[in-house]
Amino acid sequence: MNKIPLWLNRRKRAGGQESFREEWKQQTSREGGFGQYLISQQKIDFGQLSSALQEQEKTGARLGEILVRHKALALEELLIELSRYLGVVKVDLTQVDIDPEVASLLSEQAALRYGAIPVGLKDRILQVAMFDPGNHRYVENIRILTGFEVEPLLAEEAQVVTAIKKYLTVEKSIAELTLGQDELWGKRRGRIDTLDSEEGKDAPTIQLVDFLLRDAIMLGASDIHWEPGEVVMRVRYRIDGKLETKRTFPLGVVRNVLARIKIMSGMDVAERRLPQDGRSSFFVSGKTIDLRVSSLPTVYGEKIVIRILDQDTAQRSLQSLGMSGSVEKSIQRLIKEPHGIILVVGPTGSGKTTTLYALLQELISEQLNLVSIEDPVEYQLPGVVSVQVQPKIGLTFAQGLRSILRQDPDVIMIGEIRDEETARIAIAAALTGHLVLSTLHTNTAAEAFTRLLDMGIEPYLVAAVLRGVLSQRLVRRLCEHCKELWRLDSHEKDAMDLPEGIQQVFRARGCPQCRGTGYSGRIGIHELLLYHQDIRDLVLEGQGAGAIEEKAIANGMIPLRRDGYSKVQQGLTSLEEIWYSTSGIMR
Repeated sequence: MNKIPLWLNRRKRAGGQESFREEWKQQTSREGGFGQYLISQQKIDFGQLSSALQEQEKTGARLGEILVRHKALALEELLIELSRYLGVVKVDLTQVDIDPEVASLLSEQAALRYGAIPVGLKDRILQVAMFDPGNHRYVENIRILTGFEVEPLLAEEAQVVTAIKKYLTVEKSIAELTLGQDELWGKRRGRIDTLDSEEGKDAPTIQLVDFLLRDAIMLGASDIHWEPGEVVMRVRYRIDGKLETKRTFPLGVVRNVLARIKIMSGMDVAERRLPQDGRSSFFVSGKTIDLRVSSLPTVYGEKIVIRILDQDTAQRSLQSLGMSGSVEKSIQRLIKEPHGIILVVGPTGSGKTTTLYALLQELISEQLNLVSIEDPVEYQLPGVVSVQVQPKIGLTFAQGLRSILRQDPDVIMIGEIRDEETARIAIAAALTGHLVLSTLHTNTAAEAFTRLLDMGIEPYLVAAVLRGVLSQRLVRRLCEHCKELWRLDSHEKDAMDLPEGIQQVFRARGCPQCRGTGYSGRIGIHELLLYHQDIRDLVLEGQGAGAIEEKAIANGMIPLRRDGYSKVQQGLTSLEEIWYSTSGIMR
């Protein structure tokens, strides 16, 4: 006798054991027929089907799920064949604009039970996306619950679950919070601290915050802005360097939402008049994501910004940063030198810290003592001792560096050289046999020399310790799914100084895969100014950044914009991105 699987036991409803066995028989019969269909289409063989059916009997998992897990079929291939077998339309929910009112025709509980989400209503026919549209009893139950004739559509399970959380879970949480249900819940539980307890895990506030955090992480956002306004609170994600408004909420939910964020990040919930900082972590997709949280009092209430720190970022290699072959080779040579200073420069948000971590990643070994001092410490690399600057207790960059130099370091990474005192200690470290990696806020590599001189550092010290300066920007990468060829006019070709024969490049268009932006991800553009005797002479003479840059280009440096143009020619980014990111730079 066939064993009733766990998934069926979890779905027990009124009707008794016989109804469960009948459903199990229908399920195995339907899926067994689909298995035979796959064999007839030469998608799988009999051995694969037999093995999958045996596992299905033990675990209760769906046949297709087992076949995909065993790599007998790709997920997309499975969906196409299942659509043909059942005679239903396959739908990609990432490309469907779902009306929340239509989605709400099915309750959250029913949607989760049947693995379904209403996506359209026309002529009293309700289109329902399901990951098991072949289950006729589910389709009939949805018809009874909604009062509409149902047209089932086939959708990927993960997309259905995401849509349910987005259109039903979140909307229900907002409605409950707006109507004051969360306050009643809080009174029943006691103090607001129970928001962080196991008892309160299903509270609307927690569901809302967790969904938005998970959504931002899955979209690759680097920051989440929670911004109370005069009428609504908006939530914006920074994706690929650009802020995008994702949700707006009534002001009635603000207090609860911000309190939840402050509790999970260890901040004082009662303090709303002063800025605060906190940290937290969030588990998603099998890994832990660190969150750095900052609050700022505004005229409409506290604004909170959450920086999303994915540990994978700290472990990126130099090869993944988009450097040209010549720049990467030169950087590899520079970090092998026993002493001196290597600077990474650029404006805020240009990826300087990521590059520093990539350099540290190249240097980690049992033979070297690597120490970093940062404000704040964003990532913790195995093999690197990290020190957090704490000005309130006197632990500044300068004070920390003095202590680090007594710890026998080989390589020191300084988050940023901000003032003359820090610069002098860094130079002293470099002169006494240490390799120092750090950042400066300047637009070009040549300006790093003049920036140090402006801090009050003597020219001979600057000339003695600097080994190289890497200037960089982050530009958005063109979406591979929708980028299109663009024929250049004569003005654009002259401006880019393109080689003969290149008549066209790629430009952004926009598609559902990239949320209509035309871009997905980012890539770096770089210029590397290497130390030469000619550069040293110009620094000692007190020459400006323009003269230093001209000499560096004469010695072979590829300017930032020219490196960007090469990536345009490779189809990696667009002209607009290069012009925008290098505005104010002449070359």
